[in-house]
Amino acid sequence: MESDAAAPDDRADAVGTDSPIVDRWLALDRGWQALALGLAVVGAHAAGQAAGLF
Repeated sequence: MESDAAAPDDRADAVGTDSPIVDRWLALDRGWQALALGLAVVGAHAAGQAAGLF
């Protein structure tokens, strides 16, 4: 059975961005993207707590 989802290497080519940062982000496996995004959210929340916003 064939999957409709693109392979990780195909996603960057399918979008065709001019930004190397976006190309590198799209080339990452979705698991690594989720980890990086989760760490960014936790870091933003911790910074907000330290600043007294949350």
